[in-house]
Amino acid sequence: MLLHRTCPSCKSFNARRSSVRTSEVTLRHLFMSPYRCRDCRTRFWVLSRQSFYAAGLLACVFVLGALAWAMRSVVDQPVAEPYSTFQRDPRLSELLKLAAGNDSTAEHELARIYGNGFGVQKSLQEQQKWLERAARHGNVQAQYEFGVALRDGQGTVQDYERARKWLQLAADSGNGQAQFALGLMYRSGLGIAIDNVKAYVWLNLAAAQEVPGATGARDTVLPRLSPTELQEAQAEARKMAELYLPKELPPSQ
Repeated sequence: MLLHRTCPSCKSFNARRSSVRTSEVTLRHLFMSPYRCRDCRTRFWVLSRQSFYAAGLLACVFVLGALAWAMRSVVDQPVAEPYSTFQRDPRLSELLKLAAGNDSTAEHELARIYGNGFGVQKSLQEQQKWLERAARHGNVQAQYEFGVALRDGQGTVQDYERARKWLQLAADSGNGQAQFALGLMYRSGLGIAIDNVKAYVWLNLAAAQEVPGATGARDTVLPRLSPTELQEAQAEARKMAELYLPKELPPSQ
């Protein structure tokens, strides 16, 4: 079989299409065409254009069939059950029982669990609910955290007056972070009147507890104080520090 119109006898390209005889009408006629060489008169057959068209069509059908089979395999794959992003915290039942008895430690832990989504659906509203309960039952860290939430309006309405109240309670109990936050409120006048003496006192106490940023914030208040105000503020800080800061060791003999 020749793929071009070249005479197989004399190798001439001078060939023309020949008519198909009645006796030659067979299946071969569907894919091949007769030609006759004009030079040596040899008659020969070559692949017809229809053969190439048919081959291309079959190739397309094969590719489409393969794609359809692949897509069917993907569609027929069983759908995996959605993976749960959290498992119920095994302590939850016990914590709820303790919280029902006004256990502030359990209430604070529940606030932390809901705030981070540990074993429960994350909910800032639930977090603040348990924070407030723990704060009301005397948990100092909860008082600080609830005060910050009120100051920033996180999971609750923003309320500077209530924020100052809870931060004050935590600061009075010696919480360094609350002292720092309260000092910043007095320094900037955030929801309260600016009071540089109180700002210095609380920032000085926070700095003594090595709260990050407290020393720098305290020193920014210094230029705002008169010598008399500075003495007053430092005396107040010393007095309050005696309540919860470690006592200095007596000099060695």
